[in-house]
Amino acid sequence: MDKLFNSPWFVKIISFFLAIMLFIMVNVDNLNNQPSILPTFDHGNLSLGELELTVLYDEERYDIVEQTETVQVDLEGPRGVLTVFRFARPSYEVFVDLTEAGEGSHTVDVEHRGFPGDLAVTVEPRMARVQLEERQTVSVPVTVEMINEEEIEPGFSPGTPVVSPVNIEVTAGRSKVEQVASAVVYVDMTGAEGEIEQDLEVQLLNAAGEPLDFDREPQTVNVRIPVESPSVELPVRVTRAGELPDGLSIESVEIEPNTVTVYGPQDVLDELSVIEGEDLSVDLSAIEDTETITLDVPVPEGAESVSPAQIEVTLHIEEEDELEMAEVPIDIVGIADNMEVVFTDGSPSVVALSVFGASKHLQNLEVGDIDIYVDVNGLSEGVHEVPLEFEGPSFLRYKADASTTELRLTAQSNDERR
Repeated sequence: MDKLFNSPWFVKIISFFLAIMLFIMVNVDNLNNQPSILPTFDHGNLSLGELELTVLYDEERYDIVEQTETVQVDLEGPRGVLTVFRFARPSYEVFVDLTEAGEGSHTVDVEHRGFPGDLAVTVEPRMARVQLEERQTVSVPVTVEMINEEEIEPGFSPGTPVVSPVNIEVTAGRSKVEQVASAVVYVDMTGAEGEIEQDLEVQLLNAAGEPLDFDREPQTVNVRIPVESPSVELPVRVTRAGELPDGLSIESVEIEPNTVTVYGPQDVLDELSVIEGEDLSVDLSAIEDTETITLDVPVPEGAESVSPAQIEVTLHIEEEDELEMAEVPIDIVGIADNMEVVFTDGSPSVVALSVFGASKHLQNLEVGDIDIYVDVNGLSEGVHEVPLEFEGPSFLRYKADASTTELRLTAQSNDERR
């Protein structure tokens, strides 16, 4: 073998054939218009099989609804040209030209290009059918499908998805557009314990739930899904501390919002009925005119959070008016079954009452709207001086001409009670 490679004749022969092959490859693109450079005395056939049929058309205006997909292509000619074609594989194609055609069904001749001129090209079928349809654009709303929703972390639940943009534009032929039943994105909820935000590809589906591959814009949308723990909406109770400066009264109080949402374990929420606490107290002594105060809403023990975290309390202040009432009776409450309670001689059982407040609260106010009472619950037998207590409409201040009264409690036997 070494002797063969070292032979000058062997090197010359190899060089000669390489030169011929290089010459053929360089000039193969000119074979369409030039006579064959190889001997033509020996002809042959070459089958290229089924080739994809290219359709040239106005892709901006039309869509292909139906077409002849492939054609059979066979070549005939000099074996040398066929051999070079087989190895060189120049660029070629079979096509139909519908660049000037409009909407509708078209049956046209199949054309070809890129084959050497010495070869006869046979295409079967010789004519192809293509149906063009004018492209349309429709707006389709995007829906969100949550999968594996049962795999969300215990105690959490998903809220309403927010999609941006809410619609996408689908462009295709008229009959294809009519196939679009929905535009869907799928969100995997496995292990979710907080807000999910993802950019997801939109899938087009027909009525049977099968995917459709049509042009759409945009191809992806942004999806946000709040995932929250159990919650309950509760009223807020705001208390008042201290007294307004002399001569002023509360006309009304506005709380915004007057309810908040509490998040936390369900067993904790089940025990709650109202939100209250020291942070929800307004010091009246510092109020001199109508004022809006911002208060922090406390998070109940065992809960996770509240929303909103703050509320606004507006106190509408007016100058104080006075209404006088004569002979308002004093009620006795908390009497034990075995006790008899009477007012001692000279002790008041009725009082004169002055009521202070905003004028609108004093209008139409009657004695029956106010309860003045003494509480004897837990008092033993004997004589007791008991303070007067007042109960009536909100935002009013009461002042009687006596602050206490004297009562006698006498224990009774069963016979006496009969």
